[in-house]
Amino acid sequence: MQLELNRRSKVPMYRQLAAELREQIVSGAMAEGYRLPPERELASRLEVNRTTVLQAYQQLKDEGLIASKVGKGTFVLPLQHIETARIPVVRHEPIDEEPKPSVVRPPWSVLFSDYSNRFTYHDIASAERAQRGDTIIDFATGSPNPADIPDDLLRSVSIEAFESREFDGQPESPIEGFDELRALLAEHMSTRGVQCGVRNVMVLSGSEQGIDLIVRAFINPGDCVLVEQSTFFPALQTFRSADARIIGVPVDEHGMRTDLLDGYCARFRPKLIYTVPTFQNPTGTTLPPERRSELIDVARRYQCLIVEDDAYGDLWYGGESSDAHRPIPLKGMENAGYVMYLSTFSKTVTSGLRTGWVVADPHVINRLAALRRMVDQHTSTSSQRICLELLKEGRIAEHLRGLIKTYRIRRDAAIAALERYAPDEVYWTVPAGGYYIWVSLPDGVRSLDVLESCRSQGVTFMPGSVFDVDEMDDSHIRLNFVRPDAADIDTGIRIIGETIAQM
Repeated sequence: MQLELNRRSKVPMYRQLAAELREQIVSGAMAEGYRLPPERELASRLEVNRTTVLQAYQQLKDEGLIASKVGKGTFVLPLQHIETARIPVVRHEPIDEEPKPSVVRPPWSVLFSDYSNRFTYHDIASAERAQRGDTIIDFATGSPNPADIPDDLLRSVSIEAFESREFDGQPESPIEGFDELRALLAEHMSTRGVQCGVRNVMVLSGSEQGIDLIVRAFINPGDCVLVEQSTFFPALQTFRSADARIIGVPVDEHGMRTDLLDGYCARFRPKLIYTVPTFQNPTGTTLPPERRSELIDVARRYQCLIVEDDAYGDLWYGGESSDAHRPIPLKGMENAGYVMYLSTFSKTVTSGLRTGWVVADPHVINRLAALRRMVDQHTSTSSQRICLELLKEGRIAEHLRGLIKTYRIRRDAAIAALERYAPDEVYWTVPAGGYYIWVSLPDGVRSLDVLESCRSQGVTFMPGSVFDVDEMDDSHIRLNFVRPDAADIDTGIRIIGETIAQM
């Protein structure tokens, strides 16, 4: 198979590759059933990013030319399939009747922008399939149990927010958010060991918006971003959409291997390091203080910015007596401006309250605010007022105390169930906070096979490949232990453990 790509052409590489492959398929050079090289192998042979090959293959799949079979590879489809799938059927009409025109559909794969084509949609589809259906026990969804949403608290603070005189006469919010809310958020951050002022805080429509704005502000096509090898997959999608070069840093039971960071930075010269250092999604690990210091030192040395995603930082299960061991955010350990901190209320109050915040140098806040004018102008004033009331008079702190007690019980129940039902070859993290347990499967057991079997028994979870930078991890699963009802945790993990044992 001979393929030629013009690196000086303005045509994106994936489109060139798709065109080359299309020509060989249509000409018959690649016959029906021809097995295309694996994405990684072809990317290495052509010296391109694996995403380029993935996008080219996806375009050809959309055109009905090729299809993938799990565990077997990607193959050229038969001509009859191509004709049936893509060529409009024209019925012959009687001569005395005017023929009806055939329907010509838009060529979607060509019309979609390069920006949208950089997404790997099978990641999103895999996540949605894992959460869809009439499931009994849900370890998959990355949000709290609906029964834990504080209806009474939200109802009371909403009434107070809407009855407030200030709210009645308040004009629309500044793009950075209401100053009063920004001040309360700065005060809230001080309880986590982060010293900042109003000028360092911007209110967001969810912390994912912060990732998007930061990427818009700092990433050019081809810039390198370092991440944990397994990480929050919407962040991966955002980096891919910007055509960034994403490099995964190995992790262990303590999180990112910061002892390797110097070598990674020297070789790849990253623009950003994206990390979830506290109760990481998906692994549940927490970066120890010495690694946090090492991460910051490397970032300073290579003048590389750090994006600290801290959605779960308030869910610390160590108890008040051990607050001395509670993780201090990276932002609390660095004041030169290298760390940009993100958090949200969606993991501690309700996923429907799409309100988060970013803490950063005022230069960054000003730039993000300017970019945001093209997106949504400002966070909903109603949501901001509700959050403002939550932060007043310690209400959020009181709510968190009850939530932490509930979630600690569920974590302990999940760990006890794993100890009871998991085969000896299975290993897992014991998170000090957050939502997730990361389970390592025995050799030869594939996470997607386990998921398929468990779903038929009414149990779901997330397979490791969704979070993996290279999309290759088939030996881990992620369990959200706060999502199911406490009474269902034992049953759900028993089904998972028995399924693994059978395989």
